[in-house]
Parts: sequence; structure tokens; C-alpha cells
Amino acid sequence: RQIAQELQCNFNMSGETVFHPDDLIHIEENIKEPIYKTGFDRNFWIWEQYQQGSTYMISADVARGDGNDFSTFHIFKIETMEIVGEYMGRPTPDVFANFLNEVGKEYGNCMIVVENNSVGWAVLDKLSDFGYPNIYYSYKASHEYVDPLTAEVKKGTVMGFTTSMKTRPLIMAKLEEFVRNKLIKIYSKRMHSEMQTF
Repeated sequence: RQIAQELQCNFNMSGETVFHPDDLIHIEENIKEPIYKTGFDRNFWIWEQYQQGSTYMISADVARGDGNDFSTFHIFKIETMEIVGEYMGRPTPDVFANFLNEVGKEYGNCMIVVENNSVGWAVLDKLSDFGYPNIYYSYKASHEYVDPLTAEVKKGTVMGFTTSMKTRPLIMAKLEEFVRNKLIKIYSKRMHSEMQTF
């Protein structure tokens, strides 16, 4: 199966991956080179620079920076549901937090949603120390979004997004639905590659 996938360019059976092969082919047809490859390690790919009047959101997943896992973030343009920026690398959490702070400001102080796993807390704390004005908060029990001003006075709120046994299937189901219904535009060959074996 792996030989078929890697050498013959066949996809794994649809029952073994989250995304249907037809949807992966559609994404592959829309892959394009970024207009910029930038950042401290040249792993920040940009397909569209900030446009005044547009709304953006950054979704970030944090890794420790010393293993096989990558820290990543994606910049979504809300109006068109395009992923207009992507980072994938192995910075330490403090460097990653600083980079998120800079990119978030560059994209109009857009909302930054960070997974609050063990190392995610370090990034969230740094963003808070920087005074970043638009960090995602949610209620612990329901995972429902709460605005940052309310979060300061309400009990039971937490910075970031919690991926758990409860939320992970919901996240994956929603992503698969958006991909299947072609509601999201993905241009990244790196993301396409991850999706083929996810």
C-alpha cells in the first residue's frame, strides 16, 4: 500500500484515511506555490498578504521543538475560507510565540487560536505577556468560545482550544465536511501531503 501511494501515486483506500481520494485529488489540482517563503527559518509560506477590510484567523498547534513533530499554524481568510498562510517548523515554544505575535499583528491583530496542550500553555502565556489583544478563550466545560473581556471576569474559562477525546472527533468531522463540500481552499503541498496519510 505504501509503495502504491509513494511510487505509483495511488491513494490509500478511503476507509483508511479521513479524506476521500477524490477530495485529495481536488486539493492537489489547486496546489500553488506561495508568493513568499519567509520567516526566521523560511518555513512561513504566504499566498496572500494582509488585505485591509478582510478578516483573518490563525490556528496554531504547538510541538516541543526537539522531536519529530512540527509546530504549525494556518492563516484563514474568513470571507473566502482560503488558507492564505502556513508555517511548519521546529522552533522552541518561546520563538514560536514571538513569531505568532508578529504574524498576528501583521494580519490585523486577528484572532489566534492555540491548542492548549502541555507546550501550548507556554505559547499562550507568552502571547498574554506580549499583550496580544485577540487570543481565543473558551469555557472549560463546553469548549464554547467566550470573548477575552468576559473571560477575565468569568470563572471556568481557559485560554486556547482544548483538543480532547470529546472535541477531536468533532474537529475531524467538521474538517472532512468542509473539504468534501469544497468550502475551504487549500493551496499547500505540505498540507496535501499530510492529508494523504492522516
